[in-house]
Amino acid sequence: MSLFPLSILKGSQFHDQPKPMNASLSSDERGKRILVDHVEDRLSKLPDSVLGKILGTMSTEEAVKTSVLSKRWKSVWKRVPFLHFDMLVDMNKMTPLAPETITQVINRHNDHLEGCSIVHYAHLCQDSVLETWIRLLTLEKQTNAIALSNRHGNGTGTNQLRLSPEIFSHPRLKTLFLYRYDFKFAHDFKNCYNLKILKLEKIHAEVDVFNRIIASCPSLKVLVLHRVVWRIKKACLKIHNNNLKLLHVSCIDVDCIEVNAPLLDIFSIYCTHFARKANFIIKAPRPLHHNGFLDLAEFNMRYNISRQSRERKYIAHEFVISRDANYLKRLRSLSVFVDVMNSKQVELLRQILVAWNGILGDLNILFEDTNASKEEGESSIGGIQNKKWEEGKVFPNADFRVETVCMLNFSGSNKAQFALASRFITQGTVTKKMMFMTSSYPQEVKLNTEAAVAKLMKLPKGNENLNIGYF
Repeated sequence: MSLFPLSILKGSQFHDQPKPMNASLSSDERGKRILVDHVEDRLSKLPDSVLGKILGTMSTEEAVKTSVLSKRWKSVWKRVPFLHFDMLVDMNKMTPLAPETITQVINRHNDHLEGCSIVHYAHLCQDSVLETWIRLLTLEKQTNAIALSNRHGNGTGTNQLRLSPEIFSHPRLKTLFLYRYDFKFAHDFKNCYNLKILKLEKIHAEVDVFNRIIASCPSLKVLVLHRVVWRIKKACLKIHNNNLKLLHVSCIDVDCIEVNAPLLDIFSIYCTHFARKANFIIKAPRPLHHNGFLDLAEFNMRYNISRQSRERKYIAHEFVISRDANYLKRLRSLSVFVDVMNSKQVELLRQILVAWNGILGDLNILFEDTNASKEEGESSIGGIQNKKWEEGKVFPNADFRVETVCMLNFSGSNKAQFALASRFITQGTVTKKMMFMTSSYPQEVKLNTEAAVAKLMKLPKGNENLNIGYF
């Protein structure tokens, strides 16, 4: 489940009412009813808290409909942890979900809400309506996560979001997604020390407004600016944050980007018509800005797995492998810094590759020095990890494919690195090229690595057209 599991919530429509319990049924339907009643009876014995979590995996429409099943079920839906509303038009009745219905359902919910998402039509929901929903969710329901999506926004200034100052600053609100709005001011975000995750998608605003929004949210750990637009190109987007773990920026015609984030572990950029690469300034951990490894390139994600694995909570990792990070499919390459002798880091690597859900263009791997990274109490990890590599349990057949893999500091004497490379080759994971950098090594190390690459070339290939070499 993602941090804000929009992916498990379906569209919510309240138009189709359930068939009355006393309606005439065929013999086949009566048999099915007996089975359903039996299952219902078993479910009804569960505590309300458990039933609320079960209904929380359903759309709000489906959850509310369960209130007609029996007296036992009348109020169960009011304890679901997530609500999702979508003003999709019923194609038969052409009747959109009314804003009043959404307000009513939120009011009737009588438990703590983990999250609420609302997809609305701009012409039906003025700023006062949106503000009512936000205040209901934050002040009364203590909601942790809110997603607001403007279905028919066009970025011409007609969908400007005008809300009261500090409306997003409630201390319980941790996650905020906003989609397809125009921002003229940043006062909505004033004093947002509470926000940990902020995703702004298809937002139109001047660069200075974005800068003020970012500066107003100093506690952010995840910041996503996806397909954002501004009119004045001669400006610098400034992202200065001492807590940021994940940053994604996607925009058009940006003149300058300045990033200062000492704790940044995951960074990606998708900027077309970037004015000059010299205007991109990033102050972040060394593995995110390593000479010859992570030079500025469009459509590339850099991920310091080694640093992220040391966190108590993988908030950045969990976000990027969730469907909430829907920008992954637009990225062409992934560069990782990882210790393959550490089983925790190998698992994080596997998860991020599987999350790509498609053919990745390039995968660049920079291996961490195991001896240098080993922490106190970790002395046994190496032996356990080697055993797992030998048993083939660490990296099973995976559901991902990559066109080109480059191992930039591959060590021919490291059994775990050799095992990872061999699995990529024999499983058919790599479709075009597998490359190993040896040019920067001392002569003795270079010869040792090239000998290991020669052994890899002799392995049976999962893809006959795979080209293996070094540079």
